[in-house]
Amino acid sequence: MTTCPVCGEAQWKSLYNLKPWTIEECTTCRFARIDPLPERAERPDMYSEEKIVSRQNKKRGAISQAALVSKRWLNKNFRHNKNKIFLDKLHTYLPRGGRLLDGGCGAGGILLHARDRYECHGIEISAYLAELANRNKGLNVQVGDLQTYDFKELKFDAITLVSIIEHLDDPAGMVRKCYDLLAPGGVLLLKTPNFMCLNRFIRRSGWPGLRPPDHLVYFSPRNLQLLLEKAGFRRFRTTALPFNDNMYIDAFK
Repeated sequence: MTTCPVCGEAQWKSLYNLKPWTIEECTTCRFARIDPLPERAERPDMYSEEKIVSRQNKKRGAISQAALVSKRWLNKNFRHNKNKIFLDKLHTYLPRGGRLLDGGCGAGGILLHARDRYECHGIEISAYLAELANRNKGLNVQVGDLQTYDFKELKFDAITLVSIIEHLDDPAGMVRKCYDLLAPGGVLLLKTPNFMCLNRFIRRSGWPGLRPPDHLVYFSPRNLQLLLEKAGFRRFRTTALPFNDNMYIDAFK
C-alpha cells in the first residue's frame, strides 16, 4: 500500500464504493484519493478534442433547450465573475507588468482578462484547448504538462492552478514544481474541492466533488496547507466556507 503524499503514513480506510473505484482516506491527515488510480498513459486521451466535445454534447443533451439558452446567458454574463475572484487577488498581490502563469489554463479564460495588466503565459495538456486559446484569443499557451515542462530560466510572480490539483496523481510533485517556478515573494493561487465541506458529509457518495476517474485526489484546507508547507511555502491565506464545495488557498513563497 502506498504512503500518503501529505503525511507519509500508509494507513487508509475505505469511505465510498463507486465501482470500479473506492474513495479511501488517510487515517492520519484525512487526505483522500481514488483506488485504483488510472494508468497515466490513459489520461491524455481524456483531454483530446473528441473526448472534450463528447462531454460537452452529453451535458447539452441532458438539459432542455430553454435551460441551455439560460446557461449560455449565465456563462456570457457571469463567467467573468468566476475569473474575477482570481483577477482581484492578482491585482492585490502583483504589480502591473508582473509575470503570470496559468497552469491547466483550458481555453484561456483567466489569461484573456489578465493580459492587459500582466505578462501572461499559459500551459495546457489538451492540444485542442490550447489551440482554441492561441488561435481564437491570441494568447500565449504552450501544450504540455506543467509538472514536466521545461520553462528554461523563466520565473513567475504568480501561478494559478484553478481546479487542477484534484486531477493529479502526484500533487506533491506539482506544488514543488510551482514553488521552483515562482520568483522570490511569488504566490500560488489554488482552487480545489473541499473534502471537509458540509455538503460532502450530507451527500456522502453523492457529493458532486467525487468524480472518478476525473478527480483523483481530495484535500481539506488543513492537509493541503501541510502539503504546501512541505514544498517550502510559508505564508497562506485560505477561504473555505462550510457550505461551499470548493476552497481557495493563496500560498506565498
